[in-house]
Amino acid sequence: MRLAFVVNNYPPKVGGVETHVHSLVRRLRGLGHDVLVVTLADEPGTTMEDGVEVIRLREHLRVGDVLGFPALGTSRRLARLLREHDVEAVSVHPRFFPMTWIGLRAGRRAGAAVIHTEHGSDHVVSDSALIATASRLVDRTLGRRVLRSADAVLGVSEAVTSFVRRLSGRSAQVFYNAIDPSPRPETGSRYPAVERLVFVGRLVPGKGADLFVDVVAGLSLDRPHLEAVILGDGPERGSIAERIRAAGQQDRIRLRGRVDADEVRRELRGATLVNPTVLAEGFQTTLLEALDVDGRVATFPVPGAALLREQGYPVEIAAEPTAEALLDAVRRVQRADADTPPLRGWFWGDRATEYEEILAHVVQGGSRRG
Repeated sequence: MRLAFVVNNYPPKVGGVETHVHSLVRRLRGLGHDVLVVTLADEPGTTMEDGVEVIRLREHLRVGDVLGFPALGTSRRLARLLREHDVEAVSVHPRFFPMTWIGLRAGRRAGAAVIHTEHGSDHVVSDSALIATASRLVDRTLGRRVLRSADAVLGVSEAVTSFVRRLSGRSAQVFYNAIDPSPRPETGSRYPAVERLVFVGRLVPGKGADLFVDVVAGLSLDRPHLEAVILGDGPERGSIAERIRAAGQQDRIRLRGRVDADEVRRELRGATLVNPTVLAEGFQTTLLEALDVDGRVATFPVPGAALLREQGYPVEIAAEPTAEALLDAVRRVQRADADTPPLRGWFWGDRATEYEEILAHVVQGGSRRG
């Protein structure tokens, strides 16, 4: 099958959506499909990456570190490109990116099926009234149009499909996020004796690095050998560093900044991931990454956490979004039985075959509209 992923961001840009798309693209190529990626970048050009043709169009007027716009007339040029490549299906992600709207229009013009994957479980959460208002306006206009117009809509968790229904009245199929499996270490116990807590995420309001510091400070009162690390960067780094100093935890908490994916998994191995986010998460693959390297998870209620707990994995969910409730969840999960099942069914090899079936159904004329 000939497929095109039309997305705003693609590696080397980093983020949850970028990882999702990149992993799915590679796996579909491995299954024998002809995959094209069209994305935006500072420097335009065409490259072959993992056997996939990646066309980078020039990005204009970038807002923040995630949102950019293509040149005027891109929809028409993209439709011509899709026809030249005989593309049968176009994949777009998620609802509020300009390339999602353009990919939908271009796919329609080229006669291709369009599959939209949604990654957010609610409207964008922001301390800025302007950003919050603007994002809701986009959701209720262009975002709603994408959700209602695509031939199939997928959501990376039940929380996401519920949001799709609320926003557009459209039924969406759950298509869970996934990870690539981690290599197993040659030696070492599943749960090392040294206690270690890990935070992974951008240092922005709502992600919870401040609460992570409070949890570490609370646990350190009776756990003198406790270790902790914060992986991530962002505008709150200075205030988090000051919070660490004020709590007297500067010798215990390492503030490492952004690190690559391999280093994240090394830090997570055998540790407890503490996940205090209150943002509109779709499905955080960090939960899976921690479980895949014999870690444990203490989290606020987020999509996927309850399901993973029901499947028998060491996941504890705080009763409410407070540092005290999260501290209790950390204590519970660290008392849990260490003999838990290895992660199964949550890898991109599993998910790519699901996507392949969805593609076949949609391209052959089936509809998943609700």
